[in-house]
Amino acid sequence: MTYARRSLRLYLANRSYVTLIPGGILVIMLAMSLVIGVAIGMATEFPLSAQIQEGMRENNGGAVYSIPGFLISLGALAVNRNFAMALAFGSTRRHFWLGTLMGFGLTSGATAASAVVLLALEKATNHWFFGVYAFDVAALGKGDYVLTFASVFVLAVLSLALGALFGTAYRAFGTKGALLTGLAAAVLVVAVTLLSASNKEIVGSWLGALGVWAAVVVAAIAAAISIAGSYAANRLARL
Repeated sequence: MTYARRSLRLYLANRSYVTLIPGGILVIMLAMSLVIGVAIGMATEFPLSAQIQEGMRENNGGAVYSIPGFLISLGALAVNRNFAMALAFGSTRRHFWLGTLMGFGLTSGATAASAVVLLALEKATNHWFFGVYAFDVAALGKGDYVLTFASVFVLAVLSLALGALFGTAYRAFGTKGALLTGLAAAVLVVAVTLLSASNKEIVGSWLGALGVWAAVVVAAIAAAISIAGSYAANRLARL
């Protein structure tokens, strides 16, 4: 684990980049939601009407949509920028991947914690004083702190793992390999979708049994597949 911790330190070389920026993106998303809320309020009334507030609570998925782009790029950068340096310092490929994966866990934890803090502030201010919903939303469990943390954490891990998957595929197989990996991922998604559609009753009962945790479980499975694929490609990556 010594070499894994060295790889973790490489990942954390710019701590603000890997731990603070994702939370900052959530703050920017909140600011955009507030601007939209103010614009709607100026056209209607303050505080926002119950109908508008309910619409925002059901449909505002900004907390889910805003962070994957940055985290996917961060995951790809992490497995490419530090790979050669880690091996030059005596790390094995396995230790490099374990250290990077621990870094992904820290980034995901910091991002999820930021979402929970912002949710607490949203509740404490009665939804930012005039009825704007950004984190107390359906996509994050309607104010459930545990579900909010789990949703954002798993989403962050999935995003980082996808970035790592494409990053390691590029290092191992080149541009064509990365493109084929993307194509294979798309085919897999389509195949699972078609299979689910042809077995709606079974899938529906399974998802129904999971209830509000269904999306978290599905994302966790996708993250596990991405992590496994990235680790396999990492074993073949070129220096």
